[in-house]
Amino acid sequence: MTSPNLPTHTPPEPAPATGAQGRGPSKTRNAALVAMFLAGAGILAYLGWSRPAQLRNLWASLTRPLSPALMAADTGPRPPADRPPWDGLVTLKERGRASMGIETTNVAPQTDPIRLELLGTSEYDSETLSQIRFMFKGRVDKVYKTVGQTVKKGDPLIDLYSTELAETKSAYEIKRIQWTYDKNLLDARKLLVQGQSIAQQLFAETQNSEMKSRREYEVARDNLLVYGLSEAEVEEVKGQVGSQKARMTLRSPADGIIITRDVVVGNLYDEDDTLLVIAPLDHLWVWGNVFESDIDLVHLGQSWEVHFPFLNHKLVGKVEYISNRVDPGTHAVRIRTSVPNPEGRLKADMLVRGLLDVPPVAGWTVIPRTALVVADRQYYVFVKVSGQADKYERRTVGVAQEKEDHVVVETGLRAGEEIVSVGSLLVAQLYDDLKTVQTGAPIGGGANVDER
Repeated sequence: MTSPNLPTHTPPEPAPATGAQGRGPSKTRNAALVAMFLAGAGILAYLGWSRPAQLRNLWASLTRPLSPALMAADTGPRPPADRPPWDGLVTLKERGRASMGIETTNVAPQTDPIRLELLGTSEYDSETLSQIRFMFKGRVDKVYKTVGQTVKKGDPLIDLYSTELAETKSAYEIKRIQWTYDKNLLDARKLLVQGQSIAQQLFAETQNSEMKSRREYEVARDNLLVYGLSEAEVEEVKGQVGSQKARMTLRSPADGIIITRDVVVGNLYDEDDTLLVIAPLDHLWVWGNVFESDIDLVHLGQSWEVHFPFLNHKLVGKVEYISNRVDPGTHAVRIRTSVPNPEGRLKADMLVRGLLDVPPVAGWTVIPRTALVVADRQYYVFVKVSGQADKYERRTVGVAQEKEDHVVVETGLRAGEEIVSVGSLLVAQLYDDLKTVQTGAPIGGGANVDER
């Protein structure tokens, strides 16, 4: 008889059977594992038949023992104080360079000149322009030439009428007549003074008068020459009467072409008005634009190959002038040369292309364009460190010129040094990654591209 105050004992449930009826789940799992194994074996067999090289590489990578660096990395990050200091170099072993396609080459000295490509225009030589203007106030009666016409020296340009000119001619005539009278009187009194027929004092006064009138005559004659009359026209003045003295023809002082006309028949003009401008055709100026960054490469006397592309015409000149002003819009400096134009084919304001030769400079070097890395507005290359196997340093260089296939370097490299020529961007990425972690990289002594 049991007591109602005692807890009732419940017997434990029986354990699952261990016989054939109790092995169902284990059998299912084993079948799944077998199926997975067979599938993996099939994949490996297929890879071994179709891609044996990839299979060998996969097997080698799975069976290769871990490097000490990676084993150290597996233990977790080390404190910064325990990490070895980075020497700022990138290690590129031979097999690693080959696998990444990295190539190196030796720095070459500069032997060929730098050729600066310039754009510019042609222009008439402003220092040889002839400006036709009156030297006095007058009226235009006729204009013989217009813009674009060529002229020869001595050709008539403008007929004018001027009362001021007439007065100057009349003054010249008066001075000429007075000097002629005094000269004849002096010649007569020379004979008289030799025969002592007149006093010596009177002869001296006659000499003085002749000298004075001759000087006044010469001044009046020079005034006409300054006004633009030729020697022959001055001689014709003595035969002119009435309004003929007020007329004059302005003639071309040189061969050339009329490039400016600012004159109208019937208008009055004075010495401040430019009526015509004549430009010589025997030569032209050529202006070129040099970028501000290249101006240190340009010097007076350098050879300049000038091309007129639309005429298929090429000339060679010398740099004659370098402007001391930088254009604020283009940041370019203008340079100038003179080119001959014997046939008159060249015109002003024509498009010009030029090649300016900059002679080689001692100490400058040439490297492939693919070796240069640009970062933070600086130019870099990776140079093999002398005496350290497979070590490369990042070095800042000064660039004189960049071309499509090469770069001329003015500072930072020496001829004969070994640099990374292909794959420099990959090396730069390794460098940047290592720099990002500073000295915390698991591999010491620089980023390594080794045989792995």
